[in-house]
Amino acid sequence: MSRIIILLMFFVCSNVFAGDKYLGFSLGYAGADQECDYVDYDCDGDDVSFKVYGGYFFTSNFALEIAYQDTGNIKDRNPSLTTTAESEGINVSLLGLMPLAEDFGLYAKMGSIMSSTDYTRTTTVTETSSEDDNNFTFGAGVLWEFEGADEKRYQLRLEIEKLQELNDQFISGGASITAWYFGGTLLF
Repeated sequence: MSRIIILLMFFVCSNVFAGDKYLGFSLGYAGADQECDYVDYDCDGDDVSFKVYGGYFFTSNFALEIAYQDTGNIKDRNPSLTTTAESEGINVSLLGLMPLAEDFGLYAKMGSIMSSTDYTRTTTVTETSSEDDNNFTFGAGVLWEFEGADEKRYQLRLEIEKLQELNDQFISGGASITAWYFGGTLLF
């Protein structure tokens, strides 16, 4: 995973590409989505999530983006069982931007996440397991671009992403992770 992060930094900081490159950080929360018909069952556990991302706009409307995402510790509880999923991964996405004004636009993205998830199940005993997986991802958001006092260009983003699937180790029938983010981006 560290090789991918080094590759990302080289890709973003390289002067080989002529288009806009960018680096950003987003903070938000991630939650597990699943059907839940049980009494006294908290089926929408969520936690603080963050991502560090970078990318390259190869046209004014399309970019390739690579992100390291940590979805925190998502917990689901019922009276006799607590399950925790701690997940992180590298997400590679194609981003399509639709400008609505000169400095404001909507975007959609789709890609793939290579994730690693550690599960902890606690009843009268504690069991742990882990899983590495690749899943399809997609998302959408809005962005506002502006020039700072230092004459550099920045973006503010608000987005939602559907990330990896959690398997039956998390909850019977599985669940998917949805993340909401607010973040800032530096373009150069």
